Amino acid sequence: MSEDFSDIHPVGSMRSQESRSKEDDALINSILPSYHMFQSTISKKLVPNEESFKEDPPLYEMSPMSSNGVTPVNTSPFQSDEISLFPFPAIPVANSEEDTTQTFNQNSADFWESTVLAHVHNLDNLAEKNNPMATNLDIKVFFTDEICQKGVKPNLIDPSRTEYKQGDYIHGYVTINNTYHEPIPFDMVYVVLEGILCIVQLPNTGKDVANPPTVVKFLNMLDLFASWSYANIDRLVTDSGDPHDWCDGEIDPWDNTQLSIDVKRLFRPNVTYKRYFSFRIPERLLDDNCEVHSLDAHCTLLPTLGKAFNLSSENRIPMYDENYVKDLTFMDSFIGYSVSARVMGRASQYHHKVQTDKYVLARETSVPLRLLPYSVFPEFEETYNQKVNAYYRAFVKSVDQKIEEGKLVRERLKAEAKHGASSVPLTPFSLTSSRTSASRTLTSDKLRHQYMGQVSSHKKFTSDKSSAVSLYQHVSAYRKKTLTGFSKVMGTLTLATPKTKLKIPYVPPLVFRNPLQGYNTKVRVPLEITYAHDSREGKQRPPEPKSISCDLIVTTIRSKKHFIPVEFSHEMCYYEEYVDDMGHKKSEDLESFETIVIKPFQEYYHSLVSIMRDVGFENDAYRVETLLFKDIKSMALLQTKKINLAVPDVKIIQTGEKSSGSFSGISSVPWTQSSSQVDENYSVFAKNFMLDIDFNSCHLKGAPQVVPGKSAFDELCLVPDFQTCLMARMYFLRITVRHKNGVAQAVHVPLTIYQ
Repeated sequence: MSEDFSDIHPVGSMRSQESRSKEDDALINSILPSYHMFQSTISKKLVPNEESFKEDPPLYEMSPMSSNGVTPVNTSPFQSDEISLFPFPAIPVANSEEDTTQTFNQNSADFWESTVLAHVHNLDNLAEKNNPMATNLDIKVFFTDEICQKGVKPNLIDPSRTEYKQGDYIHGYVTINNTYHEPIPFDMVYVVLEGILCIVQLPNTGKDVANPPTVVKFLNMLDLFASWSYANIDRLVTDSGDPHDWCDGEIDPWDNTQLSIDVKRLFRPNVTYKRYFSFRIPERLLDDNCEVHSLDAHCTLLPTLGKAFNLSSENRIPMYDENYVKDLTFMDSFIGYSVSARVMGRASQYHHKVQTDKYVLARETSVPLRLLPYSVFPEFEETYNQKVNAYYRAFVKSVDQKIEEGKLVRERLKAEAKHGASSVPLTPFSLTSSRTSASRTLTSDKLRHQYMGQVSSHKKFTSDKSSAVSLYQHVSAYRKKTLTGFSKVMGTLTLATPKTKLKIPYVPPLVFRNPLQGYNTKVRVPLEITYAHDSREGKQRPPEPKSISCDLIVTTIRSKKHFIPVEFSHEMCYYEEYVDDMGHKKSEDLESFETIVIKPFQEYYHSLVSIMRDVGFENDAYRVETLLFKDIKSMALLQTKKINLAVPDVKIIQTGEKSSGSFSGISSVPWTQSSSQVDENYSVFAKNFMLDIDFNSCHLKGAPQVVPGKSAFDELCLVPDFQTCLMARMYFLRITVRHKNGVAQAVHVPLTIYQ
């Protein structure tokens, strides 16, 4: 909040959320942006035009219908080779209205990247340069429980005590006060609800043009009523204003603030201006958020994660947040939401000395918001996961084929260099099935073929009733430990659990938690330990396991620059089955995401670069599509952060006709003996039991356990799992059984935390 008020209420205390949304829907006037709104806000290019707002605008008069006259407007497009001085690519200036309209209608990323709105964080911040005009421009943002109306006292609320969700309204107003002795000019006034994913290099404390942070604005909702534009459109359904009337001098009688901003784009001295805003959080992101790869999971709303940085500040350091919680993400990355009010103009307007006139940020005020959206699940989750895995395998296959194509070209070039040039011209191979620039994503036919092949193969190997249940399992050879090492293999140990996906609800931090609401953080996991040995070698007693433990693995994956081309599944993070012949591996050494995905793609990347270097980067005989190369590089340079949380509250129980109850340790669970269905010469011993696990007890390893009566989520915040183009958060339950001979077996079960 910008100021402290004694009558600030917690959000939601005045009305229920449901009634608030219905009333707001009925009162707010929904419109499409007019051309003038578009021209004065969204379409503003990075290069300013010479335009004076101190002169009165032209007068428009009625003309005969046959008249083709147009009132002339004096413009001087800024054209200079020194545009390269900007910390972003040079953008051509539209020379006519037709050019601008055409660019907008293309709805391309190039258009968005050429606007000021997309590059606010790269502009010079005059407030930090002690510019007298900027420092005397005071902007404050206030939040209210209801829609702001003229003459009505607002109910102020504190948004920092609320977690927002889809469909929630955010109401309030912005005040702008000029305390300077002269009018302060501007080109743009923005009031915007932003969602930003940012990766900042901590060693770079200032704005580094050579190594800028990766900033993706996945949500950008501009309030066209609060922002400055030439149009005067009714904000509420109860309004009946004249669109041609600027309402100059209109006052809010409640606090005597000016409701309209001067048409000449000037803030008058000692005048406080007020602009009302209203935002509604959308259900999901637009599809163009993943325009390159068109992945469904990348278009869902993201939870607030990490500690936000002030991107407009010269020193990009984490902002202070009294409600900051440990969410176990990268220290130099964050996903954040905010309502921001910004005043921008040309450097020359504020007497800011630069070589080339450019847009600058005169003043900005941003209020962070915490957003935790409801989770969205696919209708047929198992089928969806199979599609994700099929897509990934098809992508890997296309990379393999592209590399094989390159190897053939390289060998042919070597042969020609050794034996002489061939009479047949060297042309690009057509054997590859990798994606082309014309079709940048895998076709649905190819995915369907991969998927159907997988299903047929699955049915073939699961026709036997005994193998119909899918399992996560770890198989190890059992050897007795002796003074000289290990004896021969005595039998086979198997740790298995049915393939399933566990789910627990998201538990908000204390400051956002409803004390009257309960959260069931317990799960029940069936487990089986089997020991099989050859009965012809004599009788054996099954080895008793030493201990069992559970860990919650918090996995955060990110790409620092290039978009991730696939969705991740459990299959990519941990193998469903591990077979350890020697039994020497520990659970921490099992293959995981780093060895299953990142390491192979690092080899792909180095192989591809080596082939391109040998063949020649300009040789048309072998071309690698730009998108495919970026996709491979993205996967090769992925980074992970894994935090293992110990979960001590684990109970061993057994339910059945022969035995039931709870057990103090895993060795207390009785064995049952049977003959192998595969080979009658083998005897099989089995322990079948359930684990009741309460994640409310989890804590960082090495830290004290949770005090009885307290919750782990008082200190830790585990946001719902998500995936997006640059970052993903996933959770896994690792169950580890340790044996007396030192062997450790582990299975990894995916865990979903949902809102």
